[in-house]
Amino acid sequence: MEKYDIDQLTNEIDFKSNMLTKVNDKLMLTNYQVEVLKRNGINPEEYTSLKDIIYMGEEAYEDTLDEELDYILSQLSERNYYENTNK
Repeated sequence: MEKYDIDQLTNEIDFKSNMLTKVNDKLMLTNYQVEVLKRNGINPEEYTSLKDIIYMGEEAYEDTLDEELDYILSQLSERNYYENTNK
């Protein structure tokens, strides 16, 4: 049976990059999501909806095939579904 050092494991987690931060009056994204979007030429401060960011991200993904961008687009799409779809 393997033993884990919980203190060491929690010290290795980057909580800041996964923390939601206010991008503008309409959006909150994680620091990591903002970093990946900006790296792909998308400035999230210019958008007012997840849908718009997802659309621009998909356009950028077609050009770059950036796996991190694909990953955050998946996160944003799921979040957009749960936050903005009437169930």
